[in-house]
Amino acid sequence: MDNTNYIALSRQMALWKQMDIVSNNMANMNTAGYKQSDVLFTSYLVQTPKAEGIGRTPLYFTEDFGSFQNFAEGAITVTGNTFDVALKGDGFFCVETDSGERYTRKGQFSLDADSKLVTNDGAVVLSENNEPFFFAPGETEIVISESGEVFTENGSIGRLKLAHFADNQKLLKVAGTLYENVPGNAVQYGAEEARVVQGAIEKSNVEPIAEMTRLINLQRSYEYVQQMIDGEHERLSDTITTYAQLA
Repeated sequence: MDNTNYIALSRQMALWKQMDIVSNNMANMNTAGYKQSDVLFTSYLVQTPKAEGIGRTPLYFTEDFGSFQNFAEGAITVTGNTFDVALKGDGFFCVETDSGERYTRKGQFSLDADSKLVTNDGAVVLSENNEPFFFAPGETEIVISESGEVFTENGSIGRLKLAHFADNQKLLKVAGTLYENVPGNAVQYGAEEARVVQGAIEKSNVEPIAEMTRLINLQRSYEYVQQMIDGEHERLSDTITTYAQLA
């Protein structure tokens, strides 16, 4: 395979990865707390032997070297559900999973069979004391304050454990809307950076029209590169055929 096809394929692989990410964004545009993802690209130089003079230019390949999350706040939508909570400002809810503590902006909570507060996926919602929230049978007057403190008619039962990080971009997305922190990324707990809104959810920050436009443009770019690869293949085939006829 010649250099033209290598360069084209590097671009095509990068476009494929970007289409995959944009498609995932669109699939989650109605997922509460979902944050839009994107991919970072660069071109890197390959110095060919004696890359000087006519026809001896360096080669530039496309490389996707990472991704980033758009942590812009999504729209807050009122649901009226007691255990729906949204965050305004910088912060994450802390939940306990089988793999340890994780962080999410998706505040669609509910009670499990043991009257314990959990996420839709069954992860335990943590209090500041790293304990679950249990509700006694018959407790119906449940209020969650802006600071995350949870009250029933019998008094306070704890405060939601909220976390904010030195650099959100260092968080690793592990599943859906769950994130994991990495060593060296400082974390602080408390409601100083965020305000809790009961009876509401934070919608995805994906903009459907913008993402659809991006996907169309990516598909067109992918097709253009494929056309170039096909054209180069045809050119080489014609060249080989011509030389064979002259031999």
